[in-house]
Amino acid sequence: MALDVFTSNGFFNPSTTGFTIINSYSTKGRANNTRSVPPDILFPSSPLPTLTLGDLNIHHPTAYPLRTFQEDEIATSTPYFDRATGLGFSLLNTPGVFTRFSMSLVGRHGVLDLAFACPLLSPYFSEWSDPLPSTGSDHIPILLRIEAPLFRAPPPTTNWVLSHWAGLDTALKATVIAPPPSLPTTSSVDLWLTTNLGRVTSQFALHTAMKRVTFRSKPGWSELLSMLRKAYNSGLRSTKRDRFDASLIASARATRSAYFNAIKKAKRAHWSSFLASATPQTVWTAKRFAVGRPPPVSLISQAPRGRPSSTKRSLTISSVANQPGSPTPSCSRSGNAFRWHQTRLAGP
Repeated sequence: MALDVFTSNGFFNPSTTGFTIINSYSTKGRANNTRSVPPDILFPSSPLPTLTLGDLNIHHPTAYPLRTFQEDEIATSTPYFDRATGLGFSLLNTPGVFTRFSMSLVGRHGVLDLAFACPLLSPYFSEWSDPLPSTGSDHIPILLRIEAPLFRAPPPTTNWVLSHWAGLDTALKATVIAPPPSLPTTSSVDLWLTTNLGRVTSQFALHTAMKRVTFRSKPGWSELLSMLRKAYNSGLRSTKRDRFDASLIASARATRSAYFNAIKKAKRAHWSSFLASATPQTVWTAKRFAVGRPPPVSLISQAPRGRPSSTKRSLTISSVANQPGSPTPSCSRSGNAFRWHQTRLAGP
């Protein structure tokens, strides 16, 4: 059975919109050393990422290196593994791990359930394991984990810890829920439910902050800023290719101005929103953002034995003197400690 899945958003990159899964149960064929599903069906030459798996009923040293194989087993499995190797398919099984356990005392366990990934899919393969409990069959359930890269940002989620519950409680009590339709139909009930649900969820959105995607993401960032950033980078690359085209230079300057002006506007809007929703827990954070932290100043350099090195004294002097608006410090010695005194500024 072959299953083709398509999506407009892409699976493993934005340009790959398809994904093929081939699941097979291959039994003994009519002729000796053959199986019911031929190799060209299991391993097609396809431009899409392809995953081939199933009970193939073949034995090969690649899947079970410690077993002694008969000549007919090698003759049966070799065309399949040669076809897979020629097209770049990779075996995902952990070599030597049994996938079928014999119910009789004379039978041997084997590795019959195999999984292969084509070159477009194998870089995203993460794990092959058998952690699931037995289903009562002689074959064990197998877990395959394939992790696609994150080529688009996940949708933002609400941060309930920062919710303004007092304001939200007042807003929800003031929300008016329309009565249900007197003659309900499928469309009228759906419209009534959607309208009232939107009224409630909008209050949650107004009184609850959104989580940042990562600690590097900037609060207040929007899709508009992303589009302006792409336009700015595109214009900058165009000017680097042709530095003497006046139209490209003017266009790049325009996109740069629009991008940075939009950033300033977004920062002002976010700051106003942050101040408007400040709570007793966040008011000190707002003060720290507004005033800023004092710069670190090293005023004392302790030397336990002997005189301090000239390098340490010079570093201490520079750390004090480089502060904006600071006068030149003076030095006095008390025992083995050098103390730097900041000159007091003349007051009114």
